[in-house]
Amino acid sequence: MLRSDSWQLPESSPPPPSLHPTYDVPDALHERFLAFHRDSLRYRRVSPATARWYRDTFRTFLKYLVAKNISVIDANAPLVIREWLASSLNRARPISAFTAKSYWQALRAFFVYLEDADGFPNPFRRLKQPPTPDALPKSLTYDQCVRVLAAARNAEWRSPYERARAVAMLAMALYAGLRRNEILALEFGDVQIADQRIVIQRGKGRGGGKGRIAYINRELQDILQDYVNARRHAKLTSVEFFTAIVPRRARGAAAIEGRDARLPLTGHGVQARTFIRIVVRVRQTAGIHFSLHMLRHSFVSMLARQPGVGVQHIRELAGHRDMKTTERYMRLFEEDKLRAVETLSFMPGRAAGPPPDAASGSPPRTPARRHGYIE
Repeated sequence: MLRSDSWQLPESSPPPPSLHPTYDVPDALHERFLAFHRDSLRYRRVSPATARWYRDTFRTFLKYLVAKNISVIDANAPLVIREWLASSLNRARPISAFTAKSYWQALRAFFVYLEDADGFPNPFRRLKQPPTPDALPKSLTYDQCVRVLAAARNAEWRSPYERARAVAMLAMALYAGLRRNEILALEFGDVQIADQRIVIQRGKGRGGGKGRIAYINRELQDILQDYVNARRHAKLTSVEFFTAIVPRRARGAAAIEGRDARLPLTGHGVQARTFIRIVVRVRQTAGIHFSLHMLRHSFVSMLARQPGVGVQHIRELAGHRDMKTTERYMRLFEEDKLRAVETLSFMPGRAAGPPPDAASGSPPRTPARRHGYIE
């Protein structure tokens, strides 16, 4: 007969349901999230953007718990999370299906941490990810890409340096497919204009990001060289490739301290808010609603339309971890579909063929080049 006082759970066995931890709302739950946030940055080494995504999602979830007077997170967590997402999708100003999916993924990461650290049963094992429509990546047409670059050159800027910088920053996304954070994180030595290479040290992904090499074609080479020349002429320098404007007070202080005015002024890299202002100004000048990421999408989409460019090449150039992400771009534009059906002919004596490039709006096979830009 087994004595009750001799019975013990093996160390490897999960604790009974009654022994699973619970978390008081908001204090205990918030304390565990702070631990998860620190672990994500220090151990898992997620990017600052991912850490903000975790934080913003948790704040939204915690606000819902307080509003609903939910005082504890326990075994009913799956029901609570499902109700939270359902209420967000059905409120007066509902979130999109993509935002609901984003919430689901961010909060799941937190509860995976609680399962590993505390033994709390992961509620997402009983929850299905919210469905999202199969939306294709938004990209610009060839003519719109040309107009965006023209708008960057012709917008009202305070100096030739700001003009050259705006063109170069947008061209990094359009010609090389760099993301915003990748552009901002570039150091001067990472951009090897003569060798036509861009070394991306901190790309997208866990563990500090995935590095890769991007390549500089001749047109981008001219644009970047124009920027470097403008930067030298403005006597600006920084570790970062794209340098912020040194304020006038800093220039005045240098003169007061008797520094050599011929030497470059050390500044810092362009901040994200400045990059956003650049995109907004170019968007207004071009009359085209676009985001910087749409320029990256356009880079991938245009590559996909070029004959002889394989999907593996596109995947590596875009820095996609999953081939399925790249395959989403392997779609046909409307003008491509029209060109395909125009090749059919069932009337003898009548020649069939694709419509001219000018009518379709697709890029010509050999774009004209003038002053280093696509015309």
